[in-house]
Amino acid sequence: MKLFICILIVLMSKGLSAQSSIVVNEEPRITALMNQYMRINRSNTHISGWRITVITTTDRRVLEQTKVDFNKQFNYNTKWEYKEPYYHLKAGSFLNRADATGTLEVIKKKFPTAFISLDKISYDEL
Repeated sequence: MKLFICILIVLMSKGLSAQSSIVVNEEPRITALMNQYMRINRSNTHISGWRITVITTTDRRVLEQTKVDFNKQFNYNTKWEYKEPYYHLKAGSFLNRADATGTLEVIKKKFPTAFISLDKISYDEL
């Protein structure tokens, strides 16, 4: 009797598992659209964000010395760029202006000319 019940349970469970298969029919246009969406998002490596511009100067030596001083006092990633005729030292990477403003108040105590600027930020920096 126990053997009969075990065989019956095994056979019934096989029948139940066959009923749980789901088939999704997706239109080819939707698949193509999703593939295009993923391809575009993979090619987008930067987003719009905020940085703190610590100093803007025409003298590269002043910029490099300011960068050294800044890195000694603060633990934010820094980068500089040259847009003729000025060198810009930028620090931090923030998604919203409120976070950048809070950090700016701390930085302004040591670097009073600092201000917030809109910039492109890579996903790696966040």
